[in-house]
Amino acid sequence: MILSGAIAFIVMFVAYRLFAGGAGVAFDKDDPRLEQAKQQARATLPQFWTALEAGDPATRDFMPKFNLNHGTGHRDNESIWACDIRRDGGRIFGTLANDPRNSAYREGQEVEIRPEAIDDWGYFRGSVAQGNYVTRLMIEAAPAGTARMQRQAMGW
Repeated sequence: MILSGAIAFIVMFVAYRLFAGGAGVAFDKDDPRLEQAKQQARATLPQFWTALEAGDPATRDFMPKFNLNHGTGHRDNESIWACDIRRDGGRIFGTLANDPRNSAYREGQEVEIRPEAIDDWGYFRGSVAQGNYVTRLMIEAAPAGTARMQRQAMGW
């Protein structure tokens, strides 16, 4: 179980590295496709919480993607994945899954995640990734070889 979790995390991390910044796919902030993917993720977020709370051993690696800078006064958006998600008293907490650009934070740091800042989510059911609406859009826009590799890694 730990090995499969580590493999899934590596897949998501590699996807992040391939698509982060200028390394791969970039979208304008007001790109309607990006906004549509985020809206779809937000609309289906209850599925994520239901699966997380069900505790099904066939599901793993629950990770929301959220704007780290939401509500902080920082003018730039920084969408980042969090792992080790937990809800406590109506609040959401997670651990930053990669190194953020915002120097006030670091990879591995626990943060509170505002629900309105969540713009994507994902987890694995068996070997098939669920959710990942923005990730799917990024894969569609990636070069063919990269897209093929990412679809295979996500079980699609």
